[in-house]
Amino acid sequence: MRYLGPADLRAALPMGAAIEAMVAAFGDDREVPARVQIGPSLFMPGRVGEITGIKVVSTVPGRPSGIVVVFDPSGHPLGLVDGPTLTAIRTGAGAGLATRLLARPGAHTMAMLGCGSMAADQVAAVREVRTIEQVLVWSRSTARAEAFAAQIGGVAVDDPASAVSAAGIVTTATPALQPLFEDTAVQPGTHINAIGSFAPHMVEVPQETVRRAFVVVDEVSAAAREAGDLIQAEREPDATLGDLLAGRIGSSGADVTLFKSVGIASQDVAAAVAALARAAEQGSGVEIDG
Repeated sequence: MRYLGPADLRAALPMGAAIEAMVAAFGDDREVPARVQIGPSLFMPGRVGEITGIKVVSTVPGRPSGIVVVFDPSGHPLGLVDGPTLTAIRTGAGAGLATRLLARPGAHTMAMLGCGSMAADQVAAVREVRTIEQVLVWSRSTARAEAFAAQIGGVAVDDPASAVSAAGIVTTATPALQPLFEDTAVQPGTHINAIGSFAPHMVEVPQETVRRAFVVVDEVSAAAREAGDLIQAEREPDATLGDLLAGRIGSSGADVTLFKSVGIASQDVAAAVAALARAAEQGSGVEIDG
């Protein structure tokens, strides 16, 4: 059995490989039971094909910690990976897959609203699937926006609406309780990845935008419980990523597309399996007797 800490995990799971792992994560051969909170930790079980797994992560603010364990068809543990690092990578990869499927090919400007722990992987994922010439960065903290923009080679802006109106791809990754911009800022042809809100009281995208967009979710029942952007707008999703991958539903003709992600355990399982397989080939990580 192998353990991958943060550095080994990033070395074993580049963003391109993580996005390809999401194809299996959102395929039809998976299970994603509802997450359960026990004490300060969230327990998220899942299955992709014959591989099962569980992620356990702390909910204590400011103290990211957790682990993902995956098991082979016999129930034997295959390995463990760092939970917060995997969450950031697979969340970015999910949005990257959605962007590949939904964003217009000619989208060359990205607006990144939020500069927290998820932001760098969100930018990396969009850059993986589209030729991005400019990233406009906004945060409630001007200093954080400037520092993050310097880190990724972007441009810090003072107003989220101006960033949104100039961008063909918009990603929101904040803990906002109110919309970050007005609907009028969203131009025809825009694709939005809304990944920050994960509870009914949280919202990043205006209700008017949610109602007029072609809305795609990672999983319908999870979105119904947790996606505040959709719950507050009383908006049912049009499709899942699985529907798009299987060709059951398409977004042809949509003026605005919206991927609302709350994160599901099949993403963790698929990403962890891909990382552990690559680490085994590289001989990286720490081997543990199991």
